[in-house]
Amino acid sequence: MGSSQEEGLQCQPSQPDHDAGGHCGPDLEGAERASATPGPPGLLNSHRPADSDDTNAAGPSAALLEGLLLGGGKPSPHSTRPGPFFYIGGSNGATIISSYCKSKGWQRIQDSRRGDYTLKWCEVKSRDSYGSFREGEQLLYQLPNNKLLTTKIGLLSTLRGRARAMSKASKVPGGAQARLEKDAAAPTLEDLPWTSPGYLRPQRVLRMEEFFPETYRLDLKHEREAFFTLFDETQIWICKPTASNQGKGIFLLRNQEEVAALQAKTRSMEDDPIHHKTPFRGPQARVVQRYIQNPLLLDGRKFDVRSYLLIACTTPYMIFFGHGYARLTLSLYDPHSSDLSGHLTNQFMQKKSPLYMLLKEDTVWSMEHLNRYINDTFWKARGLAKDWVFTTLTVRPLCPPVWE
Repeated sequence: MGSSQEEGLQCQPSQPDHDAGGHCGPDLEGAERASATPGPPGLLNSHRPADSDDTNAAGPSAALLEGLLLGGGKPSPHSTRPGPFFYIGGSNGATIISSYCKSKGWQRIQDSRRGDYTLKWCEVKSRDSYGSFREGEQLLYQLPNNKLLTTKIGLLSTLRGRARAMSKASKVPGGAQARLEKDAAAPTLEDLPWTSPGYLRPQRVLRMEEFFPETYRLDLKHEREAFFTLFDETQIWICKPTASNQGKGIFLLRNQEEVAALQAKTRSMEDDPIHHKTPFRGPQARVVQRYIQNPLLLDGRKFDVRSYLLIACTTPYMIFFGHGYARLTLSLYDPHSSDLSGHLTNQFMQKKSPLYMLLKEDTVWSMEHLNRYINDTFWKARGLAKDWVFTTLTVRPLCPPVWE
């Protein structure tokens, strides 16, 4: 991970081990990883758009939010007890969050029903809703209905919905992926000129098919039948459960025998009454995606990038962004290999190798390391901008950071 740190908290450990926790991120093939689990308070930079009107903003001041995030919170006026208080549910990130808050003099509480917290960090879901949340006084980590982004089926549906909405607005016909769900007559996203914040010239909006592999939901009968019909052995497909982590339940589909076994398993569930009550569970709560067989490699190995983005406030708009790190496989990429550790980049899979303890430092690159590699290997050969990792791949600040 990156080497930058915030005072009082090393928010990017040199040897990350996120796969051991309860994160159920999408991990969809080909999608850029932007972790749905934000890093700890105090990520690298805080940015606000240059055109934000902080003076007249109706919401809490940026200074107050900065104070809360940096540990300068005050006892809540709703509580007669000393404070500030923080609550942690689950174990994912608990040690980092707890040690940081305690170093600031905050007190940990164990009762999840208490409402006088300043920070509530919940691994999966929280009893709280934003109806009782006090903006400007509290920090609550779990977004309601976050499954729309943090499960594979949820993210797929969200992207398809956005594609349909953008296409309707532009009245431009489009491709098949966005039409697979509810509004079959709606067009999908096509080439639209638009102006992106931070750019002085119009930027082309990518069609969904340009950044997201062809995908089918196995929980929807018409989609799984479409996949079973089109499958042939000239192309590898990858099958993933909608809400899991650590590479659990993922497998490749290479031949008709494997697809026939999957088809039989899903059909056996169709008449099960439990499936109709909980359609997102069981064998059908999966997606299948056309596997990217010629991915970009680092030293011949597959990789992904995990970055962190925390939206701290929308009025005024303030985000915290951490560059994160790149994760690499131990073994060289071979599309014909049946060893999943060469196809999946997460640490849980790499730990299964007998060479992991000897070579584990080479499975995680800081963004500075990645940037040097891109400069040395692809900068001139591909005509990339110098320091492409920091100027193009990751978020660029629109104004100077609030603190460094």
